[in-house]
Amino acid sequence: MKDCSNILVIIEPAQVRQPALMRAISLYNIAKNKNHEVKITAVLPIEKETFNIASVLAVDKKQYHEELVKKQSRWLKAYLSINAIDIKIESKVIFSKTPGKDIAQIAKQIGASLLIKSNEIHSILDNLFFTSLDTQMLRHAPIPVCIAKDILNTHKRPVAIAMDFSDPNDVLLNYTNLRLLREAQKYALLTDGEIYLINAIAPVVPPVAVDLPGFNPEQLCSQIACQSKYSMIEFAKRHKLKESNCLSKEGPLDEIILSLVNSINPSALFIGTSARKGISSYFIGNLCEDILDNAQCDVFVLTPKSVIRKIPTTAPSKSIC
Repeated sequence: MKDCSNILVIIEPAQVRQPALMRAISLYNIAKNKNHEVKITAVLPIEKETFNIASVLAVDKKQYHEELVKKQSRWLKAYLSINAIDIKIESKVIFSKTPGKDIAQIAKQIGASLLIKSNEIHSILDNLFFTSLDTQMLRHAPIPVCIAKDILNTHKRPVAIAMDFSDPNDVLLNYTNLRLLREAQKYALLTDGEIYLINAIAPVVPPVAVDLPGFNPEQLCSQIACQSKYSMIEFAKRHKLKESNCLSKEGPLDEIILSLVNSINPSALFIGTSARKGISSYFIGNLCEDILDNAQCDVFVLTPKSVIRKIPTTAPSKSIC
């Protein structure tokens, strides 16, 4: 399978269990049984601490950092030799102030098609004071990101796609829906899963001041919901998907998506992200980050950057290269 032939795995420092590595090995074994070649590269990021007593007391800080990288490299190779027997995995250890950017750069250099990282539980203050590594990946990765959960991932399970049909005139939104489907189809082909489309319809709250003759807020909400459901069914028909596998419901987006995902019990959920960052991400939030901690399955995230890179243009944009 061409688009899963080059996997970049992020290793968590000093952890015995590595769900991301286990998921990559699982995909490797499935692909091998289907005569597909898969390359795996494991990257262990070491983030430069703002304060570390050993680093502060070191006479030669450059030598201290080099020794730290060598020590972690030995640990990573030993770990892979035990937990990835008979699988050739290239290993890298990076020491950086901005590991998110450096990992994205490595992904471009090696031509990775999928980035896998273990899930981190986020507190409500994470987005305000600091940004965790998996959140950086969800916002900036130029390729699809799989956030692997530490759960048993059996094959031949459904594959869910969270789609947005709120604005049929939004070109990027339409491309995102199509790209989500294509990535999910590749994954479902590899794992022998059946695809389900889920659509959460945000309730429309009209302004209180609206007082027009014949205006009915409930009727407006019903029309929007019907139009969204119709768009999803038409999308499914165009791509030869079962209408019975199209699930739609109105309510808070994160609650509805989680509810529909739990009812399907898929092996993976594919979802797009707005990649909102900074203070706005704290007050407004990012939908996929809210869903991530509570979804009981792997979550594949497509950032706007990973979608834009696949849109055919007459000249490539420097901002996405």
